[in-house]
Parts: sequence; structure tokens; C-alpha cells
Amino acid sequence: MDPPAVPGFLVELLHSVPHINITLHRVNDTFNPNSSIYIESLGILASIPAALLIISLVFLLLYLLTRCCDRKPRKPKSHGCQKCTLVFFAIVCCAAIGLGLYGNDDLHNGVLQIFGSGRKIEELILSVRNQTEMVKYNLKTKVVLSELEAKFEQPPQLYNQTAQYLLQDTVKMVKDNTTMAINALETVVYLTRPSHSEMTLNSLLNTYEFYEELRWPATLGFLTFLLLLCIILVIGATRSSRCALIFFSVCGLLAVTVCWLLSGIYLASAVALGDFCMKPNDFICSQQKLKDVQYTYCSSVGTNRYVLRLNESKDYVDRAKEALDIVNRIAINLYPRFEMSSKINRLSEELDDSKRQLIALSARADRRAVMEHYANATRGLCEGGLLGLTLMLLASLVSAAILSLLVCVDSHTWIYLTKKRPYEDKSETAPLFPAGAATASPASAQITAGTMTVNRTLLHAQATTSNGSTGGGLIPSSGRNGTTHGLRGLASYNGDESPPPDYNVVVHDNRASGHHTLGRLPSQQSHLAGPNNGKYATLSKQCKTLESSDFY
Repeated sequence: MDPPAVPGFLVELLHSVPHINITLHRVNDTFNPNSSIYIESLGILASIPAALLIISLVFLLLYLLTRCCDRKPRKPKSHGCQKCTLVFFAIVCCAAIGLGLYGNDDLHNGVLQIFGSGRKIEELILSVRNQTEMVKYNLKTKVVLSELEAKFEQPPQLYNQTAQYLLQDTVKMVKDNTTMAINALETVVYLTRPSHSEMTLNSLLNTYEFYEELRWPATLGFLTFLLLLCIILVIGATRSSRCALIFFSVCGLLAVTVCWLLSGIYLASAVALGDFCMKPNDFICSQQKLKDVQYTYCSSVGTNRYVLRLNESKDYVDRAKEALDIVNRIAINLYPRFEMSSKINRLSEELDDSKRQLIALSARADRRAVMEHYANATRGLCEGGLLGLTLMLLASLVSAAILSLLVCVDSHTWIYLTKKRPYEDKSETAPLFPAGAATASPASAQITAGTMTVNRTLLHAQATTSNGSTGGGLIPSSGRNGTTHGLRGLASYNGDESPPPDYNVVVHDNRASGHHTLGRLPSQQSHLAGPNNGKYATLSKQCKTLESSDFY
């Protein structure tokens, strides 16, 4: 066998990781998946990220408990540092996820290279089997089953009993050697034909190809989901969206768990692959169930069972060809009048053609022909595939750590991020008769931005005068029946009804003074007493007004 290739730096680094058992003792680091001790050492390595997952979850639980007990209000400006932290680490996490996508692509390409090389080896073995069966069929039908002996059973023209006996024995030798060549070819067909109980290279490739078809898109989908989470976090932090931040807290906790678990799987797989790539030939050649590997790649010169049987068949064909030449020389002397030479020449050509095919099959089944395919497969796994798996390991560890930090900071942010208070009308909660209203000016209607608004406190009580009359925003006037229209009359007025009797409301647009007044037309029949000559007082600009929709 050829000397093993020198392992790369990454292979040596991963192979140097300590392999310990449950008692913390070093064990053999040779790749051996059939050993329970070796599998136990890989399981302990995989449990390290699982322990980090438990620690991060406990820390997050304690942190959230402390935040739930702390209900101290925070100023809106105090969340700026937290938002900047979220955006920065979200971008760093996106970079780590991009590294994982690159590693996933490298690993997939390396695995595809293995499948391609394995398929070529399988096609080579299949072609050797098919061509071997074809050579066997031709030798059996065109040489062994030929009626050459029947031709020589006729009495010769030149009687020579010794020559006739020699001719018959030589013809029998031709058929016997051809039969032995066919038996050797049947052995090759049997070795190359897979059985139902044995593991073949084709079945192994089909199994791992199915797993790879599931792994690659699943990993790609998960990493894409992490990118979407980071984008949602950035949007939620910049827009102060509680819904986006809460969504990231829930999904981010799930992503943290998956990332730590994947880190354990990637760590154990990377170390195992590093152990395999230190001495890949030793493990491949130790698999006795893979006959194709054993008979081609693992066999040295002179031990390849395919080549040995093909060379043996070629030797028998050579002997049959030599015996047929002797038959041709004797037959020409004994049967000069019969057409014996044409029949013998056809058999000789068939033997020569079979010999050429057997030489070509021996060259195709030789180890040097399949060594290139095995080298490409090993290179794809131990260089591109191992590098991609290592990048995925680093990306998963970094992403898990950053996502744990982001979940903590995000939870701290949305807990103290209060909702924006809707616009509240302060006059809605103000008392109808506030303190000091006795000396306040009467309210009036105000037109703002082209819309007429009326204060709810348009009418309020004024101080009681010395004669017992009631002062207010309205100056009572006597009607025909002597009744007084006061506060209640105008208070019941709205935009859908007509104003009360004896009250003519008019809006005065005092643009020079910058405000509008709601006044009362003077009456010629009655004299209006009270302040402002019967006009309602101008509303102050500081007075809170209501929209027209508040009356409906």
C-alpha cells in the first residue's frame, strides 16, 4: 500500500483533543465507532455545550426573577444604551450565522465529493462484473459448445491412428482449458455480485446520501430562521416595538437551546472526523463487510482477488489457444479436403478477443485504477468537509453565546419599555366647578383651525351677588311668562338643536386680538345687565377646549 498522506493542521488539532471516559481517564483516541469506550469519550465531549446550556438557562432564569421584582420606573432616554447593545450584538450574531452558512456549504460539497467518488468506484465494479459475464458467455457458447469434435469423428483421408488420437485429445484440451477459464470468471462474477445479507458500497452511499439530503436543507433553514430573528430584533429595538422584542425573547430562548445542542453534536463529530482523518486507510481497510473496498483499494499487488481470477482465466485462454493451434496443424494434414481451417480460425479469433478483454478487465480492477477515486473521497472529507464542520462548530458556539446575551438584554428592555399613553383630555377629569371659579371669567366658544369648539366649562356658576341674583356665563332675561333662562337652558343645547328661546348666539371673529368670542345679539326690547354688556367672556388661550366630536 502507498504511504499515508500527511494530515493537515486542523486534523492534528482536533485529534489532540483529550479523550476521557466517565472516570476522567484518558482513553485510546484511534477512530473506532464500534468501541463503546470511544463512543463514551465522544459523548462526554458533546456534554460540554449541554452543560453550558444549563448554566445559561439558570442565569437567565435568575436574571428574569430579579427583573420581575424590580418595578422601578425608567426614563425613556435610559433605554438608548440597551438598544444600541441589541443592535450591535445582533449584527455580530448575523456575521456568525453567515460563517455557519459558509461552513454548511463546504461540508455539503465535501460530502458530495465523497458520493461522487463512491459512485465512480461502484460503476467501475459494475462494469467489471458485466464485462466478465459477457466474456464468460462468449467462451461458453462459441468455444465450449462448438461442434469441433464431431468434425473430427469422420475417418481421415490419410489414415494415421496416432495423429487422430492426438487430434482428439488436443480438441478436448481446448475445451477443458476454456471451461477452466469460464470457472475463474464465474468466481469474479460471484465476488462482484452483492448479496442481501452483506453491506455494499452502494447501499452505504444511499443511506448517507439520504441523511445528507435531510441535514443540509434543515441546517440551512435553521440558520435562515436565526437571521430573521436578528432582523426582527433590530427592527424592534430601533422602533421600540414591544411585540417584536417579546417575540424575539420567546423564539430566541428556543434558538439558544438548539444552538447549544447543535454545538455538542458538531464538537463530537469534528473530533471523530479528525481522528478518522489521521489514519483513514486503517479504518477503511478494517471494514471486512465492504468487499469492494477490500478487493480493490486495500489489496496490495498480487493479492487482489479480482485481478487474480481474471489473470487465471487469461492463462487458461492462452493454453486453449495453444492447443487450438496444434489442432489446426494436425487437421490440415489429416483432412485436407474438408474446410477445417475456417472453423478453427473463428475459434482462434474468439479466444484472442477474450484474452484482450481479460487484460483490460485486470487493469480496470487493479488498485491503481481505483486509488484516485479513494484519494478524492478522502480529500473531500478530510479537507473541505472537516473545515466546513469546524466552521459550523465555531458559528454555533458564538451564536449560542450571543443569543443568550441578547435574550437577557432584550428581556430587560421590553420589561421597562412602557406603552405610549393615548391622548387624554385633561378637562374630562377636571371638576365642573373648580376652586376659584367664582372670580373666573365666563367661558366662550372658540374656533380653532376652522373648527368651532366649545369648552365643557362654558357655563359655570358665578359668585352670588348681594341681592341674591345668580351670576354666570349667561345673563338671564325675562321671558313672556316671567321665567328665567339660565345655565340649564344653554347647557342642554347642542349642534343638532336650536338654541333656547331669547338667546341669539353669534360668533365674533376678533382677528386683531387673536381669539374668537361667542356673543349675544343685543335686544332692543330688553336691557341686558351683567358684565361685558351681555356678551359672553372671551375664552383664554390657556383654557382647555374640547373637539366638536365630544358633543356626540
